[in-house]
Amino acid sequence: MLSEEKRRYSKPVHITSTLQQDAYNFYKFDSKKTMRIAQKLYEGVDLGNGNVGLITYMRTDSVRINPLFINLAKKYIEENYGTDYVGVAKVGNKTNGKAPVQDAHEGIRPTDIQLLPETIKEHLGKDEYKLYKLIYYRTICSMMKEEIYQQDKVYLMCEGHRFLATGETTTFDGFSKLYNEFENIKRESLGVQVQPNSVIGDHKLMSKQSETKPPLRYNEARLIQTMERLGIGRPSTYATIIDTIKVRDYVTIEKGNFIPTQQGIVTTQKLEEYFDDIMDVEYTSQMETTLDEIATGQKDKVTVLKEFYQPFEKEVEEAYEKMPVVKKELQTNGQVCPKCGKPLVLRKGKYGNFYACSGYPNCKFILKEENSVDRECPLCHTGHLVVRKSRYGSFLACSNYPKCTYTEKK
Repeated sequence: MLSEEKRRYSKPVHITSTLQQDAYNFYKFDSKKTMRIAQKLYEGVDLGNGNVGLITYMRTDSVRINPLFINLAKKYIEENYGTDYVGVAKVGNKTNGKAPVQDAHEGIRPTDIQLLPETIKEHLGKDEYKLYKLIYYRTICSMMKEEIYQQDKVYLMCEGHRFLATGETTTFDGFSKLYNEFENIKRESLGVQVQPNSVIGDHKLMSKQSETKPPLRYNEARLIQTMERLGIGRPSTYATIIDTIKVRDYVTIEKGNFIPTQQGIVTTQKLEEYFDDIMDVEYTSQMETTLDEIATGQKDKVTVLKEFYQPFEKEVEEAYEKMPVVKKELQTNGQVCPKCGKPLVLRKGKYGNFYACSGYPNCKFILKEENSVDRECPLCHTGHLVVRKSRYGSFLACSNYPKCTYTEKK
């Protein structure tokens, strides 16, 4: 038998990357949505007496916290949970080995410790409340004592085979008193009293076969975590980078995971073939560091541009001469354009996919796919209602539009 006291420590306040990761893992918010909501919380929400900024600036790579706020937060913890729960604020910035922490702004925290998520919930939208609650309790927990638990390991011998049973029991909940709402870590004891060299009675045995698994596909959280570790991008660019690879159809999303498209695979292959030095992860990381050095005056921007542009210009010229033109195969629906007779192909638009003439821009025909509803238009009485889509979702409209402008919620 082996009994050991273990400790689990809270994490520091959010920075941009960890906020985006947690918002995805807990709420499935993509990075663009997370930053849009955070921007709203930063700019201010009307709490009845005018707009109040609820969080500090959300584009940061620092976990530094204002000492005055730390004192107020610790006082709040002591008054509401007791002295035993007051811990040490985690304000030390750790580099990832690739890029130095810029430390231009504090970590992401609430502006007022007294503005509890529950007390201002009625003034927030559903998603705003979720994100603010996540930021608020992460901040509080970062200054609370660690969780302490007892881990018991029992080695069992049965017919010459050795088995291991592990049980865990929390002895002091610490920060997990609040944060387990998000992480939901459950500890289970052994369930039986065990003494050294004792005999355990018959218990149900289950056999489970395990196999090695390939690395998981990237989702938004894992990709941001990897970009941060490799030094690719900055807090202000993570969401933009991810949005770009989605908008340009380099990836599709299936069950929350990124799946490379044929367009993405071909683009990557050709860029690696003709611009292998620029496509190297180390180069990208070093470029971020170089830009920081230009900003701090350690390097001259003109010199850096010359060193980059001269070899890059030659690579571009070579690519123009040697890179074959790869035409993307367009998906057709078997129909032809009623205006010019060319095949209709699948296009991707702002509000989803649609079929249009392959002769664009000379022919701008678009096939309107209408999901008809078996109802007469109550305004003109000659048209019927069809399902249409807008940036705000689906709605019902008259098939005689624009002559009839009747609409209603779906």
